Amino acid sequence: MINEQLEFLLPKILIADLLIFIATLPFYGLNIQVPAGLLLGTAASLANFIILGLSAERAVERGSAKAAKRYMFSFYLIRLAVMGAALVLGFNCAYFNPVCVFIPLLYPKLFYSGSAIIHRDKNSRKGG
Repeated sequence: MINEQLEFLLPKILIADLLIFIATLPFYGLNIQVPAGLLLGTAASLANFIILGLSAERAVERGSAKAAKRYMFSFYLIRLAVMGAALVLGFNCAYFNPVCVFIPLLYPKLFYSGSAIIHRDKNSRKGG
């Protein structure tokens, strides 16, 4: 299941990173901070997404709902730590543009919301 979701996200992430890099060229030029920030943010976003997928798949295997909730919450804290570490590194290290670290963390939500809107529009045209 995670592989299918990564196949959905990865091309969109690469295109979005390229578009953001091109959009920042007039402001930053060929500065290493922008691609480094995008790379760090994208890596943190993908790590967050993979951890979410793996933990959700394994939480279902838990014996009770309480155990599954505890398991998901522990991995939620790990995911927050990953994103927090990326943001702290992005804001405190001169090699990264902090805005370019932050933007990729929003990609999954943007892409899934956009996909739902597009598919809803297609279904509404069919009368569904």
